[in-house]
Amino acid sequence: MDMMHEKMETTVHAQNDHEHGTSGGPMTHAMSMAFHFGTSETVLFSSWNFTTAGGLIGSMVGIFFMAALYEGLKYYREYLFWRTYNALQYRAVTLTAQKRVVSDDNQVVHMVGEVIHKQPPSMMSPMHFLQTFLHIIQVVLSYFLMLIFMTYNVWLCIAVVAGAAVGYFLFGWKKSVIVDVTEHCH
Repeated sequence: MDMMHEKMETTVHAQNDHEHGTSGGPMTHAMSMAFHFGTSETVLFSSWNFTTAGGLIGSMVGIFFMAALYEGLKYYREYLFWRTYNALQYRAVTLTAQKRVVSDDNQVVHMVGEVIHKQPPSMMSPMHFLQTFLHIIQVVLSYFLMLIFMTYNVWLCIAVVAGAAVGYFLFGWKKSVIVDVTEHCH
């Protein structure tokens, strides 16, 4: 019985090793957990892999544009937000004597205004659907870039950082707020 148990245990370990790519079988590509300068990598999907310098350069170009697109998308969402926000009109309201807050020196301390919407914001508005769709794309891009960086391939990491830098250079100078409410990645 012990002999049969050992044989079964060995078979299970061999199957597990094969599934995780640690045996001498076809899946021997283990993920590196340290930065490396390799020219052979699988990026995001098993179909996106390369084993040559040309494949590496092509992947770097694609990743560069992906990171720049991420930065551009952040700006575009902010632009849409401010365009919607600036569509609001404000009108001063004349306050009756009973509603005014008066200080000791008889000056009005608190003024209340009224916001008039050309088109009231709604959860079902086309602009909100567009912002939601763009948000989904931004989140997916941010996770893709993070996972690409986590390959620890220095060349791919450089492509992510360079693409983000160029994207910020192209789009970030138009930023209108100090606090970036659309940030997901850093």
